[in-house]
Amino acid sequence: MAEQTTEQTCPQCGLDMPVDAGYPVWCTGCEWNVAPELFVYGLGGTAARRRELAGRHSEGTFEELAREGTRGRRARLTASYVLSYALALMVHGLSFALLGAGVGLLVAGGGNPVAWAVGVPLVLLFLVLLPRFPRLGSRVPRLERADAPRLFGLIDEVAGEVGTRGVDVIVVDGRVNAGVHTYGLRQRVLHLGLGLWAVLTPQQKVALLGHELGHFAGGDTRHGSVVGSALYTLRLWVEVLRPERWNGRVARVLVALPLTPPHHAAQSVLSLLEKVSLRGFPRREYLADDLAAEVASTEGARDLMETLLHAARIDDELHRLAADLSGPHETLWAQLADRVAAVPPRERERLRRVSALEWHQQDATHPPTHLRVELLDRRGPSTPKVVLDRRTEKAVERELRPSARRLARTIAQER
Repeated sequence: MAEQTTEQTCPQCGLDMPVDAGYPVWCTGCEWNVAPELFVYGLGGTAARRRELAGRHSEGTFEELAREGTRGRRARLTASYVLSYALALMVHGLSFALLGAGVGLLVAGGGNPVAWAVGVPLVLLFLVLLPRFPRLGSRVPRLERADAPRLFGLIDEVAGEVGTRGVDVIVVDGRVNAGVHTYGLRQRVLHLGLGLWAVLTPQQKVALLGHELGHFAGGDTRHGSVVGSALYTLRLWVEVLRPERWNGRVARVLVALPLTPPHHAAQSVLSLLEKVSLRGFPRREYLADDLAAEVASTEGARDLMETLLHAARIDDELHRLAADLSGPHETLWAQLADRVAAVPPRERERLRRVSALEWHQQDATHPPTHLRVELLDRRGPSTPKVVLDRRTEKAVERELRPSARRLARTIAQER
């Protein structure tokens, strides 16, 4: 832990401010200099406007769950949920409607050249625009069950506690993040960022798995096959139908102009499905946090949220360490964990307060982090259902070691 060197007097309220070398000096009383990077002096107008304009839906969902509690609650059937499925089925149905119309024209028209001139392109268009499912790709490094039985066993145990099944594949990368989604028909993948996994305590790791698997347990539409494949298909449509792909005067008249209306239509439907499927995400994120607390303990889930406040700093530290790395590549992750563990308590508290000032969110799909932490605090303490013991943690580390070594080498070479 960083050594506390001296104290300063707050120029605004006169309180003593402990100084941690290498970290901003700030006042716990009046919050002087709590966010120097935002040029916020106390709670000024800029912060107030940011509070007012950002995360209104997230805040409304927070107030609802704060009143009613999160324990035992799961994602509910909402208008946005139904509409997202309706749009997804419409997208998939349109492809088969093209096929049906094309085949119908060919069969009914017999040898009519007009029927063939229209029917054949419709069938060919179906082959281009048919429903697609996300794929991992053959070159994506992955872990199968045989490669990491203890890690998959841990995931299965957590999945059983949150009420779903585990994943089929794990993709390990160097990001300070994690996520799940489906690929193929019903295959599940966990993207595990070592930049995050390496710095977490055992129960924070359980909480991370509980949160991500909680998306499957909660029926999140964007993580499922129907809506997920529709989004993937629409993105392909937008790219395939893009008029700018066709150069030249003749191609622009014969191909680009006819493609413009369907391209704009696909883009509009994609934008609508993106917005509708995101509409219920604050509630689902809050409830995924609740499942994380249920399986790992409230403390473990809360500590995970606070670690995510350091994501940008962790990423910067990872690349700094990689640039100066001496010794075996795999030691990079242990060094990173030591650096994060050394962040002093006052700096952790400062980041919690800054997260409320700037309405910090991991991305557009996540509610503000300080609201997630507050909702976990209101939940109250809980006993973990899954405990990651030292023996299992070491076994998982051994299974991840080849990936850790490869990623550390790649990150070091990028510098």
